[in-house]
Amino acid sequence: MKPTFGQVFAFSLVGLIVILALLFQLVSSSSRETITRSSERIRNQVSSVISERITQFLNEAPATTWQFQREVEQGLLDPHDGHSVEPALVSLLLADSDLGELTFTYGDEQGFDANGDVKLAAEPRGQWSVIRLSEDRERCRHVYQEHGAFVADRRDLGAKTAFASVPWVRETGGNLPDPTTHLTFTTPARQDFHGRPVWSDLHWSQLDADLPEAQRRVEVSVQQAITDADGRFIGVLRAGLLARHLDEKIHPPNQANGQRDPHLTFICDEDGRLITGLAPTDHLREDGDDLRIAPEGLSAEIRAAVHNAILKEAVASETSVSGTFRANGEEYIATFRALPRPQTQDWVIGIVVPRAFYFGQLAAMRERLLAVLLGVMILLVICGGLILQGVRRAQAQITHESLKMNAFDFTPAPPNSPFRDVIDVLESQEKAKAAMRAMSKYVPIDLVRRLYREKSEPMLGAEPLEVSIMFTDIKDFTTLCERLQPNELADALGRYLEVMAGIIQRECGGTIDKFIGDAIMTFWNAPEPVVDHARMACRAALRCREAGARLAQSADWGTWPAFGTRFGLHCAPALIGHFGARDRMNYTAIGDAVNLASRLEGLNKQYGTSIIVSETVVNHCGDDFVFRLLDRVAVKGKSEAIRIFELLGVKGEAGELRETVALYEKAFAAYSTRDFAGAIEILSGQQSDPPSAALLGRCRGYLEEPPAEGWDGVYVSKTK
Repeated sequence: MKPTFGQVFAFSLVGLIVILALLFQLVSSSSRETITRSSERIRNQVSSVISERITQFLNEAPATTWQFQREVEQGLLDPHDGHSVEPALVSLLLADSDLGELTFTYGDEQGFDANGDVKLAAEPRGQWSVIRLSEDRERCRHVYQEHGAFVADRRDLGAKTAFASVPWVRETGGNLPDPTTHLTFTTPARQDFHGRPVWSDLHWSQLDADLPEAQRRVEVSVQQAITDADGRFIGVLRAGLLARHLDEKIHPPNQANGQRDPHLTFICDEDGRLITGLAPTDHLREDGDDLRIAPEGLSAEIRAAVHNAILKEAVASETSVSGTFRANGEEYIATFRALPRPQTQDWVIGIVVPRAFYFGQLAAMRERLLAVLLGVMILLVICGGLILQGVRRAQAQITHESLKMNAFDFTPAPPNSPFRDVIDVLESQEKAKAAMRAMSKYVPIDLVRRLYREKSEPMLGAEPLEVSIMFTDIKDFTTLCERLQPNELADALGRYLEVMAGIIQRECGGTIDKFIGDAIMTFWNAPEPVVDHARMACRAALRCREAGARLAQSADWGTWPAFGTRFGLHCAPALIGHFGARDRMNYTAIGDAVNLASRLEGLNKQYGTSIIVSETVVNHCGDDFVFRLLDRVAVKGKSEAIRIFELLGVKGEAGELRETVALYEKAFAAYSTRDFAGAIEILSGQQSDPPSAALLGRCRGYLEEPPAEGWDGVYVSKTK
């Protein structure tokens, strides 16, 4: 038996009491494992904050290249015009104090070679650079071609210097190298790197190549190919971040009680080489192709930490990893966290702290008790959250099923909830849905939906509405009944009516009034309005005829005889509403329009047709379908004559009958003027056409026994 809400809350309270007892027991015992986890959490939080700062710092460079690309695409700057490029680069540099330089190297792309390297025209080629000299001074530099060689002009901008007033100064020192041959251009300019930022490791600034090492700036840069609005390569933008700002992003944990914080925080690579220093005396030097902190001045604990297996594990797992090691006779705790790629070349944040730092501070009983109380609060939140979540989930399930019922979606959904009370409610909803599913099999669901929407009950009464009415009947059904066993007949009729009903209701939006044995009475435009209801009725008749033929040829139908269907369609006003007794009524249509539609269905027997429609149907949708004028008929029980038509198909799909229809209608025109001999002459050649054969027989009869004087061509039907 599943619990109630009250039982769940009671069990939760008992559980909390037991947990409190266990927590108070823990106060008197050692919490070494808890202290270890607490310290690890602190280091993880610190490393996570540092990781976010460094990631945000590094992302400033691609954000700048993206901004430059957007301005080019949107036409805010012309990359071929130095008067547009230079101020754009200066503006981007001034907007971000972490940027040390912005360099745009350009060339005229002539395609790519077989290796994917960009091919450039001999001219123009060049480079625009903006360099931060200090907090309030910038240098603009332009390398370009002059008389077949590369030269450079520059000018320095101050805090209060008018941009346009500073003159350009030619640099001296001989020919300059082609800037488009440098790796920072050729690599991102490759076809397979288009649109992707290419990061570099720590390096000397390319623009400081001629300066002494002590004066050269250290950068981390990103290079990205720039394209115009049409996607054509126009150059490479390099954004350099000042490496000295990395040290500013690494802040050690807060100091406590005025004592020096023993946490040592740094950045290193996967080989354990330091990228940021720990002391003012630490300096960078070239180590292979990279710039790294010289290892000679590092303390023993740092050297031991970066050569520990913990570092390799953090790089491999790309997560935060902690561990312990010994150095100088003391035990230390180290935490390493890999920085996200590709901004860094496998850089790792490292935090090293003596193990005694944590255990000494957390030894007092007062702080352990505080940790216990904190744990109790966390458990209260967790337990309360779980209970609240369960209640909300139950409420959401009940609400969901209720909304489905409001939308008349009565699909069964097995009740599923951990609470017995919710199960009872959901089971009640399922019973109501089952009743509605059963009702929809007897009553038009649109009618129930309308009564529900209007909050009204069915009452006796009707309203006149223009509707399209269709009657169907199976040809020679009595004979078919004699050929089939009762169970076979029931099975075959059930499959046939299921196909017909599916097309009428789901595909064509009709309302099935009733099944009359093998016959179906359907109307459109009630209880819900149907746009072009006459057209939908014609479409339903054609689709039902096609579907019936396919059903008879399907493997499921087997050896049963095919059911040929006859249809009668009429469009006219009728009384639509609830008829019957106050405690038992039926939603239906009555009136002369209903009787005429039924008579039209019966006329198919006399003309050998399958679908006969009235003239009003043709008037409503004659442009979409092909009709044949069959006759002017006074149906049984009516003295007024109407024109009747055969529905042949959708416009453009009955071309093979065009000649037959034309000849028939020509013969019918002769027949209507009492030229029976002329009509016989026309119809003699198409006796395979059932309507032609029927009219031919009638003409021969009138030729032998002419109709009375005053005959107006109306055929009086004497059968239903």
